[in-house]
Amino acid sequence: AAARWGARAEALQQALDAAHARAGAERLAGVEGVLGTLLDVVEIDDGWEPAVEAALGEALSAVVVDSPAAAQRALAELRAGATTGAVLAARSVGDVRRPPNVGDPVLPHVRSGRPGMTGLLESLVGGAVRVGSVDAAVDAALTHPEAVIVTPEGDRFAPNGWRLGAAGGGATAA
Repeated sequence: AAARWGARAEALQQALDAAHARAGAERLAGVEGVLGTLLDVVEIDDGWEPAVEAALGEALSAVVVDSPAAAQRALAELRAGATTGAVLAARSVGDVRRPPNVGDPVLPHVRSGRPGMTGLLESLVGGAVRVGSVDAAVDAALTHPEAVIVTPEGDRFAPNGWRLGAAGGGATAA
């Protein structure tokens, strides 16, 4: 059992390392205002990991910074190193996207104790809901084409496309 858990921990660490590499996090490690990848700064409720990862979509592999000025510095560093990556600036609460009246809202199942993350998470998953099956997701997506609909397995139905299977590796810093 210990060997299995050790292998699982190693696999999760490799997934986290791969996410850092995709985001350009190593290149940005010394840049003022960098908080880490989105995976580093959020906590997700047990059992909600695939659904939250699907709702976050491409943002999952982005580097989070504490301000727009830090975002500019991070982009300049990525550009100078000819490195690809995505940057998200933490922000205060603005216009919150409302989830459709179907399924369970995703937002209550992801959080961060870092300043500005509430507003960022609201903008990223505030309009996302989890439904019980692919069939229910298709029905909800057809009825609410502006919404992000996810399933417990990590399937994603959104305005920019429908996808089966979780996008992430199931690894957060926690």
